[in-house]
Amino acid sequence: MTSIGDLLEEKKEWKVSEYSVYKYIPNQETINRDGAEPRAAGQGFSLILVGTSISTDREPFLREHVGTKITHSSLYRSNGQVTTLDPELFPPSSQSYHCLVEVSPDENNSKNEEEILYLLSFMSIGKQGLDLFRTELDKYCKSLHPLLRELPPSNPSESFPGSNLEIRVKNWFSENVEYLSRVVQRCQKELPLLLHTAVEPYVEVAGDDLGAIKDINEFLEACSLANLMQFSSESSPVDQSFVKITVTKDDCQVTGGESSKFTDNWAQVLLAQGTASPDPFFIRQAIENYKLKIIQDLNALKRLLRQAETDYHSLFRCFVFMVSCSNGPLLLRCALQEAQTLSSPDTMAVLEAIKLYTDKHGFQNNLTT
Repeated sequence: MTSIGDLLEEKKEWKVSEYSVYKYIPNQETINRDGAEPRAAGQGFSLILVGTSISTDREPFLREHVGTKITHSSLYRSNGQVTTLDPELFPPSSQSYHCLVEVSPDENNSKNEEEILYLLSFMSIGKQGLDLFRTELDKYCKSLHPLLRELPPSNPSESFPGSNLEIRVKNWFSENVEYLSRVVQRCQKELPLLLHTAVEPYVEVAGDDLGAIKDINEFLEACSLANLMQFSSESSPVDQSFVKITVTKDDCQVTGGESSKFTDNWAQVLLAQGTASPDPFFIRQAIENYKLKIIQDLNALKRLLRQAETDYHSLFRCFVFMVSCSNGPLLLRCALQEAQTLSSPDTMAVLEAIKLYTDKHGFQNNLTT
């Protein structure tokens, strides 16, 4: 058997992304390292290889490493975990996402078979930041259910080569991570509008390129503040705004969208690495920082709004804050939508006063004391 030392001496190049698919059998103290029958290893389960992109000499060590990781942590079905891979076996900064997927047998051919468990492992080689894409990867693993169900439960590894599942998992990195790079390359001129569109209630993405449409929808979801705000998608929009994004051959066009100095500046951050081959991990971290800044400013505004409900001086300070932060239009839209969702009439009254002023004078810093 190949030793760790032998692996370290090898000069084989790694791909940016790798994958492995295992059949997970609980309540058996095994980890299959050599392709033979599972043998006892004190883990409380067995991992039987279904398919992988990793070489046969490296894969057993990955299987043991992943098995050890999930043994010492809680493994929840359909909710993946990200771990750092052993630097003695993988290039530095490599990470692995693994998710336990429960697949029900085909209703027409179940024959009273029990549910089957698969462990999906996706690795980013030499790259940190896979945890930023857990939402995409969790959703992606759920989408693989029908393809996993196509594999014969008794011996799935025989049917994996050339299967629809293999075709799909080969592209996991492109589908769940690199979409950010493609959107930045395609829509660089429209990035300020796309960033602002993250808080719009009605957005339509249209065009002939279905792949590009999917990428832009994923980008908008990554920029969305819905999970960070007390916001209901069922509530009616504040001003019945509607944004349409039309995907063309080489770029995209945004109709009905808005931008501000704030989104202009953050768009430049996303473009900081250029458009030739932007790093999706850098882009995603920048998006998370962008959302954090909005939430911080929104929290500051809400504190002022509570004071302004009973104090005219605080109302003036709200005006000053809104026109000075470079992010007034976006904050006003977020605050109005959240106040509407929470049915807060006092806050709505203050916001309507601010909106009345800004509709007339704009968000220019022209207030005087």
